[in-house]
Amino acid sequence: MAETWRDRCRPIIAEILERCQGMTLAEKRKALRDGWPGGERKNHPYKIWLDEIRVQLKLKVDWREKQIESAPGQQSLFQ
Repeated sequence: MAETWRDRCRPIIAEILERCQGMTLAEKRKALRDGWPGGERKNHPYKIWLDEIRVQLKLKVDWREKQIESAPGQQSLFQ
């Protein structure tokens, strides 16, 4: 099976974050920005890199966690 961009980025980001233990978030982000192994910072691979950073820094919130509870007395749409 072919390796995905995320599979390539994941260990690199994890290694950078391991070296950045005890640093502030801003310092970690700078190290991750400097650690980009590709060329130009654009297109799909770079977007995957940024998304994987958000996942590993636990800055990305799952959409299911953001759902708002219904108002009291409000009926379900799908009853």
